[in-house]
Amino acid sequence: MIGQTISHYKILDKLGEGGMGVVYEARDTKLDRLVALKFLPAHVSVNEETKARFLQEAKAVAALNHNNICTIYGVEEHESKMFFAMEYVDGGTLRDRIPFKKLDEAIAASIQIGEALQEAHSKGIVHRDIKADNIMLTSKGQIKVMDFGLAKLKGSLKLTRSSSTVGTLAYMAPEQIQGGEVDARSDIFAFGVLLFEMLTGKLPFRGEHEAAMMYSILNEEPDAIRKHIPDVSASCERILEKALEKNPEERYQSAADMVADLKRWKRGTGTVSRPAMTVPRPAETQQPVSGPSTQAGPKALLGTQNGRRLAGAVGIVTILVAAFLLFWPSGRQSSEKKTLAVLPFENQSDPAKEYFADGLTGEITTRLSSLSGLGVIARSSAREYKGTKKSIKEIGNELGIEFVLMGTVRWSGEQVRVSPELINVNSGLQVWSQTLDASASDAFALQSDIASKVASALNVNLLKPEEASLEQNLTTNAEAYDFYLQGVEYLNRGDLLADYQIAIQLLDRAINADPLFAAAHAKLSYAHSGMYWFFYDRSDERVEKSRQGAEKALSLSPNLPAAHESMGWYYYHARLDYANALREFSTALDLQPSNTEVYYGMAAVYRRQGRMEEAIEAFRRAIAGNPRSADMIRQLGETLILARRHAEAEEAFVRAADLAPDFRDVHAERVQNLLLWKGNVEEVWEVIRDGLQHGRDAQRGKYLDGVDYVASLMSGNLDRAETAVKRTGEDGWSNQFVNYPPSLLLAHIEALRGSRESSRSLYEKARVNLERAIRINPGDERSYSALGIAYAGLGRANDAVREGERGVAMLPVEKEAWRGTFRLIDLAKIHAMVGNQEKAIDLLERLLSIPAELSPVYLRLDPTWKPLRGNKRFDELIKE
Repeated sequence: MIGQTISHYKILDKLGEGGMGVVYEARDTKLDRLVALKFLPAHVSVNEETKARFLQEAKAVAALNHNNICTIYGVEEHESKMFFAMEYVDGGTLRDRIPFKKLDEAIAASIQIGEALQEAHSKGIVHRDIKADNIMLTSKGQIKVMDFGLAKLKGSLKLTRSSSTVGTLAYMAPEQIQGGEVDARSDIFAFGVLLFEMLTGKLPFRGEHEAAMMYSILNEEPDAIRKHIPDVSASCERILEKALEKNPEERYQSAADMVADLKRWKRGTGTVSRPAMTVPRPAETQQPVSGPSTQAGPKALLGTQNGRRLAGAVGIVTILVAAFLLFWPSGRQSSEKKTLAVLPFENQSDPAKEYFADGLTGEITTRLSSLSGLGVIARSSAREYKGTKKSIKEIGNELGIEFVLMGTVRWSGEQVRVSPELINVNSGLQVWSQTLDASASDAFALQSDIASKVASALNVNLLKPEEASLEQNLTTNAEAYDFYLQGVEYLNRGDLLADYQIAIQLLDRAINADPLFAAAHAKLSYAHSGMYWFFYDRSDERVEKSRQGAEKALSLSPNLPAAHESMGWYYYHARLDYANALREFSTALDLQPSNTEVYYGMAAVYRRQGRMEEAIEAFRRAIAGNPRSADMIRQLGETLILARRHAEAEEAFVRAADLAPDFRDVHAERVQNLLLWKGNVEEVWEVIRDGLQHGRDAQRGKYLDGVDYVASLMSGNLDRAETAVKRTGEDGWSNQFVNYPPSLLLAHIEALRGSRESSRSLYEKARVNLERAIRINPGDERSYSALGIAYAGLGRANDAVREGERGVAMLPVEKEAWRGTFRLIDLAKIHAMVGNQEKAIDLLERLLSIPAELSPVYLRLDPTWKPLRGNKRFDELIKE
């Protein structure tokens, strides 16, 4: 066919031939470009059913648009033969490069392969034949995955077996060999085989013939890569181990998860590696992990107010280790990476302009955080030094940094003067300073100018994308920038409803002033997803606004870290789509290596997946860049509770309380941990008293009232428990975990007092309130569980169990490993209340085997479980 013109394609050369046809190089005479034409076997065109199936597959594959997937231009027919017209790839197959001589090139190629699979899987397309021969590598090092969708067609054609079959078989997942259901996880298995081969030149499963190869894949462990590469990293071993699990349920559940681990491996540190003390095993299964002891606690009864930011550090040693991990750069010597804090710029003008100085500080921090050669302390930790009298040396020692950037901001009419100075912490000498003047309309450009000059003064080598990032202006509209800074300031205040509402109004005004303001769209998306997550508005409209904002930001600025971060929060908070959330967070981290909020996002997702060890490590890495954040340290402690590492959790809460003694939630979490861990009620009264004396975050302080209620129940002080409930007001305890109206909690107290009529009246009041709540929001699983408890208190056993089981079905632990346990705890309470002892104990046994806030100590002390006492199984369960 060489030299012929078919349709508008002139055949130039034959590129290859295989079981699925012949491939030619051709020139598209209409568009004057090189293409590849793949002619398929005659079987495809002869059989109408097969032809129709092929066209359906081809249509789906042609919709894929990704840099690492070979683009399909069209499907045509010539002399009763079907053929693809597709992108011409200048290069050879991956087979020609195996084994890779350089580890970094192998990792880079594998990440591209994974991202191609991630894209295809997100569109419902499974490759089914991932192998080195189906992947091209261009002369520029770009991966192109070929033949998506053809493997399914190939299976339907029942082609004659050839010598290549054994090679293809070597990549097949066990379920594929056994004729079972094939899905994205089958591609991941093949990807794992390919990665092993890229690194070693060998296959992980061996066999001289097909039967032997099949037996090896189905029954034998894969070859240990350490046999071939003695100094291979633990990260690599665990990635391969996870990808090559025989059971699909124990394998990576998405290509996004595997790509995230590959990227962390590439950076040289991360949750997939595990040196002796700090870094956990990667992505175990999606099933929750169990700890060495089975303890948990009071939030089972009342929930927690989960802050928007992170928690945690466990002692100074942990902080230092985490700081080392965070600031260890990818592809550089550690001495090349300089560490810096941007202290709050001092506002020397009208106090009403305070937000501008704070916003300017934050934006400079954001710009500098995008540089791989810098380790930048998070804004929230640096902000702790606003107005401080501490010396630069003291600040540097507390934060573990080499340089400090500080400055002043002064307005004169419509002119602003910013005077930044960069100081060496150790010497106290000024490295750089300059006075910069700008009009109000140009003020937004100052952040880029200052960040660029700081990078230059520190001799930070910038990559091309980093140069572009520093030079990029957020907006050219001064009014929009002003509204944006004000909106961000409210978002940084916390997670209260009023802060979200005001932030949304201000960000909307910023976008009205400049509809192309990508960062404003990103922050607006973040605000909407927060409104949804914290149960302020659970409407579909709120979810849609979050999605639209993130997508708009990405369309306007695809490489804006905040855009990917906001999309990550959308996937997590609005969709519980953990794979895509981790993918977006990972991309944001690549673009902005020092962004501790992204580490927080990843930690939070891991926690919701039940991957507590990985969550703990990600929290610690966040704290390394934000060591003064009491809330981050608190949330680390909270996660350590779930992992049943109570001594470490206590250290975290003590440190958080030292940083912010007026932060009520820290005291509440510490009480919870002590009750779960030791069950000594007398020990917690002083902690509760200290917490109640502080007034900050009074709305969130309801959690402190909650643990006071629980401790009071455990001690038998029902009057104090009643007082704690009444302090919460008419809303009771309503947060992301539970929705308990005061009447439900007071009914429990009256039941313990033996006041049957009073208890029944309160349970009836709770029933009315909860049924109304469900009519308003029928998708709220919390209310169904609480309604089940109310029905149980009214003696309506069947109704109670039905509603409790509905709550569990709406949010199972498999979907949400933390909140899902509260539905199980509520159902266990219902069974205990209506006399189904064995079912209640079944649930308690399950809860004690997974991360959950429940413990033998708690079960023994909480009078809720009094009906189960005397049951041999229960008595055995609550033993020390």
